[in-house]
Order: sequence, then structure tokens, then C-alpha cells
Amino acid sequence: MQTSLLASVALFFLVLPAAAQTPPQSPRSSPPPSNASAAELATLERFLDLSDEELAQMADAIARLRAMTPTQRAALRSEIAAFLQLPEPERQQIRQGWGGMPSEIQDGWRDMMHNAKPEERAAIQSKMHSLSPDERNLYRRTLVEAYLKSRQVPKQ
Repeated sequence: MQTSLLASVALFFLVLPAAAQTPPQSPRSSPPPSNASAAELATLERFLDLSDEELAQMADAIARLRAMTPTQRAALRSEIAAFLQLPEPERQQIRQGWGGMPSEIQDGWRDMMHNAKPEERAAIQSKMHSLSPDERNLYRRTLVEAYLKSRQVPKQ
């Protein structure tokens, strides 16, 4: 019993390094192409962890990239570089869809949506989903500015 346990442990440590170098293949999968680089394989491994929804989003993004002209790709590359130069708080605002809007607009949006009736909120959200990011920011800002103006107490 002790010998078989030691043999199993030894076998485990001898086979483990070899298994780590060559991942097991399922019977239906083909081995990776011999010209695949380590970076390609690492990327493929990351893709394997994505959900179907995330993979669909990636496929859509790739399709949009393929449809771009070289000039459009260069412009996108410049936009990404500019984004990466922004301070983290500004990047976070952009990621959240605020596009660098002032905090008074952000606070006004939260207040407005909190005070809106459910059907008003649903109509606003439905409209927001139908707009491009730039149109969405303009629509949001216009709504909030009107809301804040209506809440101001007239001075006497």
C-alpha cells in the first residue's frame, strides 16, 4: 500500500511537468497549428474562459475593425492613445458613459431619475438605448439641464 502510494506520487511529479507543456487534446479537437506563437495560444486560452455573450461582443468588435478603412483605424488608434493619456478618474467617467460631464450634471441625473415616475424612467432609458454614445450624452445633458432649471427657486 505504501509502495503504491509512493509510486503514484512519483508518477504524478514525473507526468505533471510533461502535461503542463502539452495540454491534453479532446478526441474531436485538433492540435494547435505548429506556427502558433505563445502569444496566440495565450490569447486563445483567454477566449476559452469567455461566455458566449462576451465572444459575440468580440466578434462584433472584430467585424467593425475589419470594416474600417486604414484612415479610420489610424483615427481609432489615436483616440485610444488619447484615452490612455487621461487621468484614471476621467477614464472611469468615460467608461461609465459620462464622457467627462461635470459632477453637477451627474448628480442632477441621479436626482432626476430617482424622482421620476417608473414610466418616465422607462421611457428615458428606452430612448437612451436607441442613441449613439454622443447622442446619449447630449440627450442626458439636455434632460438634466432642463430638470435642474425647473428645480431652481425663482429669486425675489
